[in-house]
Amino acid sequence: MGKYTYNDDEYDTNKILKYNQDLSFNLAKDMKSTESSLDTGIAEAEALLRSLGKKVPQNRIKDAVPLGKNQLSTTITDTPLPTWDDLVAKANSSIEHKVELEDILTKKEFQIAYDNLDKIENEFDKKTHLNSTDKKILFFATSVLTIKTLVTPYILKKLGYGNSFDPNQRMKHNDPAITKEHRAANDSFRDTVSKYHEQGYWMNILYQTPPFDTTVGSPSIGFNMEGRYHRLHTLGHDPMLGWVFGTANILTDTVTLDNLETYRVIREPKLMITPQAVSLADMFQESFEMSKADLLNLPAALFAEAQHLKSDRYTKAGLPVPLLSTFAPELAGELYKSQYDELCFIRDVKFVGMSAAISTFFNMIITFVHGLYFDGKSDKRLYEVRTRKILLIANSIAGGSSIISAFITKNPKNLDLGQLLVSVKRLFSDIRYICKIKEEYISQEQDKALLKSLRELDYLASQMR
Repeated sequence: MGKYTYNDDEYDTNKILKYNQDLSFNLAKDMKSTESSLDTGIAEAEALLRSLGKKVPQNRIKDAVPLGKNQLSTTITDTPLPTWDDLVAKANSSIEHKVELEDILTKKEFQIAYDNLDKIENEFDKKTHLNSTDKKILFFATSVLTIKTLVTPYILKKLGYGNSFDPNQRMKHNDPAITKEHRAANDSFRDTVSKYHEQGYWMNILYQTPPFDTTVGSPSIGFNMEGRYHRLHTLGHDPMLGWVFGTANILTDTVTLDNLETYRVIREPKLMITPQAVSLADMFQESFEMSKADLLNLPAALFAEAQHLKSDRYTKAGLPVPLLSTFAPELAGELYKSQYDELCFIRDVKFVGMSAAISTFFNMIITFVHGLYFDGKSDKRLYEVRTRKILLIANSIAGGSSIISAFITKNPKNLDLGQLLVSVKRLFSDIRYICKIKEEYISQEQDKALLKSLRELDYLASQMR
């Protein structure tokens, strides 16, 4: 087993190379044998001529003129070239075992290949090295992005970034205005669809309390729902997961907790959680059956989930930050209990997006400025590599300065998350682009070397005609 790994296509390529190598060795062996026989025959003929007192003619080798750069022998194409599949078939019939590069190349040939690769890579690095103009633009880019990164958090904090909400400015969960609006929305849905569909269970779905909006019975399942913080522990109240789990809960009269455990809910004598556990698979299967039983059940459940989320969104407790309850419960609890809810999160996401957009805009300006210095003669791709290097370095320094600032001040609000997101994006996109262009450059240079070798072989073939 060699040091390299191969896929099936690469194994086929290796086997074809080995097959052709064996053919070449055999051909060379035959030619050497033929040449030896000819030399022996010529020597005997010359000896016979000398014994007869005849003058032996002097052999003269024609001066060979190499073919031009773009000249190729036409005789090579006289024989139809085999297809790739034909070559694979011939190679497989001749060689049964898998072929690796170590079976084809000697240690010396490997070293030559490594040396050539190092040479090409050094040439690439030299051609994409930042010159004095590039460094000036890099300094400008780094300065602009770093200043933006350090100033942005202070501006955003004045706009309320990271702040919690004031419960006194929110409505009570049972505020008459919320109840009135909720009922009006349900009536509108009912009046609209009842014109085309007779009454069914979907009507109950609209007007009954969602099953996940109760804490009664939670001690029986050994789960502390924390009373007024119960929205934190029920996935039906998650602004994102609620559309899946909350809707399924409404269809099946179940409640799914933040630990993904699901329990049956009863409504008589009152809305209560029971110890009867229900698997997620069974819950979704029941949801599917309920949706099939009446085509309005699923739309009504989705509408009920939407209305419940809407009515809770602006209450004193609000809704928890999406997804955190399941994936980071401790952080979710800390944020929620400090009055940092979904609306605060949405506001801050907008701020982060605005910061990222500003950083992206600056990057576009830097790209444009650097593009003005392109001479139009050199390789455009290699020039873009230099542009990408400038952007990568500048954004990395700017993102790093934001982290350092937050660390020194011990205040996570001093992080410019927008710039950090852009920095991470550039880290992946720019490095991937540079590697891609480098790979193409290496392949191009290797193709040039291969073409040179083919021309030399063509020249040798022309001398044998």
